[in-house]
Amino acid sequence: MVHSKVHRSLSGRFFDTLLFPLRALFAGTEPKWGLSTLRDERMRAVARHCKGRVLDVGCGPGNLFIRDFIGPDQGVGVDVFAYEGVENVVDDPCRLPFEDESFDTLSLVAVVSHIPQSKRVEEFKEFARVLKPGGLLVATEGEPVTQTLVHQWAHFYCALRGKKDMDTERGMEEDEQYCMPHKELLSYLNTPPLQFVRRRPFMWGLNWVFIAQKQGSF
Repeated sequence: MVHSKVHRSLSGRFFDTLLFPLRALFAGTEPKWGLSTLRDERMRAVARHCKGRVLDVGCGPGNLFIRDFIGPDQGVGVDVFAYEGVENVVDDPCRLPFEDESFDTLSLVAVVSHIPQSKRVEEFKEFARVLKPGGLLVATEGEPVTQTLVHQWAHFYCALRGKKDMDTERGMEEDEQYCMPHKELLSYLNTPPLQFVRRRPFMWGLNWVFIAQKQGSF
């Protein structure tokens, strides 16, 4: 089953691109004016590369990537925080409750920078463990300056509306970042058995999809 949000019309993509700054500042988490939210655009960019059974790590409120882009019959979402609508809360992402080689794809949508620096090596090893040989790890990451500004704006904009942004609701650990340097991310994606395959820009080149493939087995 192909979910309707995975595909965007040519005119929709045109206006999303043209009006990207407006979306970044004011669209929030709900679609407005016929434009995609930044969240949906990230999820759409990742969904294009997903195959088979998908594990979405850091699924966030509502488990939206699995619900709207993959389908509950084809995927599972997990998070460390009990956001509303998250059924699978894990205490330690370094010990995921799944058997070896359980998934064809593991997705990290705007998540990698929120992995505490002290746990990154161990977590990426765990991601590789649950992937099947030939499976894909698909992640998004932005550009440091704009990512930091977007997070700070989201906090301010939500506060003006009497709401909490996701980072404030969950609380950030001391060694989290708003953006993981691309060089560092590539080092994890090139740690055997993972091998970096390619990356693709979107959102005016301010965000990227990174793809790695699991080579062989443990």
